Amino acid sequence: MIGEIGNLFLALALGFLAVQVGASFWGVQRENSRYLILGKAAAYLQGVLILAAFITLMLAFLFCDFSLVTVALNDHTQLPWYYRLGASWGNHEGSLLLFVLILSLMATALAFSLKDPFFRARTLTFQGLLIFCFLVFLLMTSNPFTLLPFPLLEGQSLNPLLQDKSLMIHPPFLYLGYVGFSAPFSLALAALWGKSEGATWATLTRPWALFAWSALTIGITLGSWWAYYELGWGGWWFWDPVENASLMPWLVGTALLHVLRTQSFYRWSLLLSLLTFGFSLLGTFLVRSGLIASVHSFAQDPERGMFILNLIGGIMGFSLFLWVWRSPRFQSPSVPLFSRKGLLFLNSLLLFVGLVTLCFGTLYPLASEGLWNETVAVGAPYFNQTLVPLLLPALLLIPVGALLREEETSFFQLLILPLTASLGAIVFLLYIYYPLALETILGCGLAIWVLTGSIEAFFKGRLRLGPTLAHIGVALSLLGMSVGSGLRVDEAKILGLNESLTIGSKTLTLQDVTEGKTPTYLYEKAMLVSGKNILTPEKRLYQPQNSLLSETAILTNGLSDLYVILGPYQGEKRWLFRASHIPLAPWIWIGGLLMAAGALISLLRGKEVLIMLLALLLMPHALNATSDLYKEVRCPVCAGQSIADSEMPEAKSLKEFIDLALARGKSDEEIREELCQKFGDDILFRPPFNKKTIFLWGLPFALFLIALLGFLWRGFQSRAK
Repeated sequence: MIGEIGNLFLALALGFLAVQVGASFWGVQRENSRYLILGKAAAYLQGVLILAAFITLMLAFLFCDFSLVTVALNDHTQLPWYYRLGASWGNHEGSLLLFVLILSLMATALAFSLKDPFFRARTLTFQGLLIFCFLVFLLMTSNPFTLLPFPLLEGQSLNPLLQDKSLMIHPPFLYLGYVGFSAPFSLALAALWGKSEGATWATLTRPWALFAWSALTIGITLGSWWAYYELGWGGWWFWDPVENASLMPWLVGTALLHVLRTQSFYRWSLLLSLLTFGFSLLGTFLVRSGLIASVHSFAQDPERGMFILNLIGGIMGFSLFLWVWRSPRFQSPSVPLFSRKGLLFLNSLLLFVGLVTLCFGTLYPLASEGLWNETVAVGAPYFNQTLVPLLLPALLLIPVGALLREEETSFFQLLILPLTASLGAIVFLLYIYYPLALETILGCGLAIWVLTGSIEAFFKGRLRLGPTLAHIGVALSLLGMSVGSGLRVDEAKILGLNESLTIGSKTLTLQDVTEGKTPTYLYEKAMLVSGKNILTPEKRLYQPQNSLLSETAILTNGLSDLYVILGPYQGEKRWLFRASHIPLAPWIWIGGLLMAAGALISLLRGKEVLIMLLALLLMPHALNATSDLYKEVRCPVCAGQSIADSEMPEAKSLKEFIDLALARGKSDEEIREELCQKFGDDILFRPPFNKKTIFLWGLPFALFLIALLGFLWRGFQSRAK
């Protein structure tokens, strides 16, 4: 019964969507106010119906209605109620319905907030077409209300990786970010269809972009935190394709906020609005196509993924064609490039170059396999050597953009305080911790540079509270990543009862290891004592999937984390433990939440904000040579893990191979060559540099050079005039 009700709601919503699109379009063409009102009313009704359909699905999961295929595959009577509720969007069909629901709610919000009836109708036409296309796709290929021939007594339960309380908030925020950018997308198409002044359009679009950007920032931050404590790898960013898919719209969305802040560069801002949502759609394809290996992927069949790809191609092809056709008639006011607005434009260019690099590196393995039938693995080493250096200038420009007000201002006088503070921090670090990795020194210096410059700009009245908090978030995240990577200490030791492991200033003593059972999993739990603190890492065997996962134990004081993992049983009542002391690790996620809070404060107070690029999750890890090699080598049987993060037997064999080669005096390069000869080039996350990959390695820096030369040329031309 519940399946029929859900299908009825979706069918009615599809009908009202047709009315919304048709009435809005006809009202604009005929300048008929009655059709404009009808289109607005239909937008409200389709929103209510799709919301009712999603609530129906949630109730089906909550009450374990195993007559639905989706519920039978992802629910279980023994799951706690909140996991059953979260399971409604923890699968392909449910998450796609959530995607459509947010699209629908954005249309309802646009219908309510836009005052100009003709501009509103143009916007609702395009937003309605988006909802219509994805709702048809959902009904044809991924209907969450598909019925089984007969109801089952029990379901297969939720993916064990998703049986986590953060699942209740992480996907909705991520989807709010992804789909929230549909509003700037539809507003841009409405501007291209009609006539809108650049400054007026930027003022109208900026709140929607701020909302989507802040939601996406929260989603990425929560996803990074989930990977840190749930996957048991001890890291916060792994350059996984699905992680990259969320970072792409974030980068181009940040570039969009830069140019919206200037209310200039009208055509460029329209293009960025289209691309931001386009890359959100690309993330949808990567998650659902099944063409990539990822612990985050829904791993659906490639045929359904290709359907999504064709849909994305049609949407973006039409929108980019409209931009090429209509945008030349828009004139942007002349802006001196060597000014505050000019620097904002330069930052948007740098972010765009970073976006292209990230997209190209993520999709290159698919292109290589399709064109040359060769497997290439592109991972952290590639992105750390290309994307991170290319984005450093954007970080350097943050205090300049915050402080600069007049074109002729002396840069040295303007930046003397952040420059002194960052150099002082570098000297202090070298004095205390010498020798120290270059990445850590640069990261800490840049973090202090951003922090000091932002605070100075705030007290000089050149930066509001919202952007100041966002900039402080940039600095804290960068500082946490740099210090956490450079000063991290790792230890691994086999312990028996009452034996101890010492890491840093902490001593962990194994008191007990117990076994037990819950309704959904069997567990083996260790109890480690450190002073007055108790840590309880676990191994869990989830049923009925028969999936073994680690549950980390994290002891934090806000300034550092003590991170402990229970490894395999070694026999004779002895277990392997891995412990890490990671200073300033909590600041990574505190900084991310501060950035989102800054954007929300700017949105709620309606004040203009300068949101600059942060180095969130981008700085490389500064580790010793052996660990570097471990992180470069791909585990042959894992979903995108390096052997440093894997406990699989194949990964252990490769670690032993590397250790033995190092003991024999072989260099890192010799070991890489030997691994490639034995296992192929795709055993390394760093693609080889040859004729077929020269474009992969050279494109990022070529784009950077072109963008920089173009910016300088325009600047000299404007000064000559």
